Amino acid sequence: MEDQLSNLLAQAQKLQAEITRLQEEMKTKTVEVSVDGGTVRVIATGGQYIKDIFIDPNFIHPANAKVIKSLIVEGVNMALDKAKQMAEKEMKKITGGFAMPKIPGMF
Repeated sequence: MEDQLSNLLAQAQKLQAEITRLQEEMKTKTVEVSVDGGTVRVIATGGQYIKDIFIDPNFIHPANAKVIKSLIVEGVNMALDKAKQMAEKEMKKITGGFAMPKIPGMF
């Protein structure tokens, strides 16, 4: 019984180390989305931080301000969703598909 408990604790520690490693890795991996045929492009990290936003300079004009704002919001939401999906996919690889509870700040 004690060996089983030791084994279980060792596995939990290994899983925690893998999760920590994955969190660090996700900070450097990026996803990119384009909105409106590339008018707005958003790059986000797997840690769900916006790294950069590109706006086609040919589209920048005061008359387009509302459209640009809308495209940026759409692009940011798409990029964060894609980053979250990437992180969840990587997490499933290390947990063997085991559904981890949603822990704030985890992914």
